[in-house]
Amino acid sequence: MLRWCEKMKMIRTKVVAVFLTAILLSYAVAVLPVIAATQTPPDPITVIKTGVDQVIAVFNDQQMPLNRRREKLRSMSLGYFDFESMAKSALGYHWRELTPAQRAQFVPLFTEFIQDAYLSKMEQATVEKIREEAQTANVQFLKQTYFSSDYAEVFSTVALQDHKDPLQVNYLLHQQDRQWRVYDVTVEAISLIGNYRNQFNRIINNDGYSKLIADLQAKREQLREYMDQEARNSASH
Repeated sequence: MLRWCEKMKMIRTKVVAVFLTAILLSYAVAVLPVIAATQTPPDPITVIKTGVDQVIAVFNDQQMPLNRRREKLRSMSLGYFDFESMAKSALGYHWRELTPAQRAQFVPLFTEFIQDAYLSKMEQATVEKIREEAQTANVQFLKQTYFSSDYAEVFSTVALQDHKDPLQVNYLLHQQDRQWRVYDVTVEAISLIGNYRNQFNRIINNDGYSKLIADLQAKREQLREYMDQEARNSASH
């Protein structure tokens, strides 16, 4: 996760990271209302545009406790991000080397690691700052490109008031059961899954698959402990 974190440092503020988290998770809240309203599945860009507005509403709910906000976004993301495809891609050719039991272990562990890595950035003070940023942020959806009938990419930019240049944020999606699901996101041409693939490949080649699992489990516990403490601090104020 080092290169991804370095990129976030270049972006400079935690607010930007969390605003991007909102956009990354926004896809989850868009799908059900849109599909329920029409028999024709929405196209990828419509789904994501709708979701951005709806996820900001989660942040604008000032009565929602920090822990509840995190868990709401977590449960939304489970249904609409294709974490299994993301997990396979993150392991690359090593996925073929895993036993069925190892695959069954890795997918949920990877899913929780990804979720916690972003949700842990949602400290109460940062959530409050996001409400302010959302008032002036300019999210532009530029176009969508289809690779086939079931694969597409949505191109967008995110301009924040305190940052000179807009960020290029693109979504890679595929369609399953009439539902578009995200399987990768790029920020400034850096692939989230490609970044993890490079790191995971290095760990497995140097120290073995068991070392990767141990590292992910340890990081997950560290993030969970941090989030629990933040939630307790938020509730006491």
